[in-house]
Amino acid sequence: MKKSISNRFILMGVGALLILLGVQAVAVKIAGTTTQATVTKVHQVVNDTSDKMDYNYQVNYRFTVNGKDYTGSRSLKKVYNVATLPAEGSTIAVKYLAAAPFLNGPADASPLTGLVLGGLGVVLVAIGLRTGRGGAPAAAPAETPKPPTA
Repeated sequence: MKKSISNRFILMGVGALLILLGVQAVAVKIAGTTTQATVTKVHQVVNDTSDKMDYNYQVNYRFTVNGKDYTGSRSLKKVYNVATLPAEGSTIAVKYLAAAPFLNGPADASPLTGLVLGGLGVVLVAIGLRTGRGGAPAAAPAETPKPPTA
């Protein structure tokens, strides 16, 4: 019983996190303010899920709003022509939420990513809620014997 409850909470927690990430991505794309950011670092990402031949890169950037610096990054997958990568020190367009500039992203990012994350989060929350409703089916009421008829 305790294991199913903890599994439910894990599913619902991950689902809620995905919903928040999805809403953030869509909000930045739709209601974000566009500004120019300076590229601070461009590096190839090689880890457990990718290797050097995947040509995945991460671009880190910095921008200023009301005198305060904010940072962000974007991942670029399968970049076979490194000449298309932004150079360190160059500028790129980014969007940020005016009320919370730490919520930012590339100006050319698709809101589809946010919609997919949010949708997946809703599915996980729904699964978490449904697994809690499972259990033994209710027992059928016992039939009362009928008196013999003459």
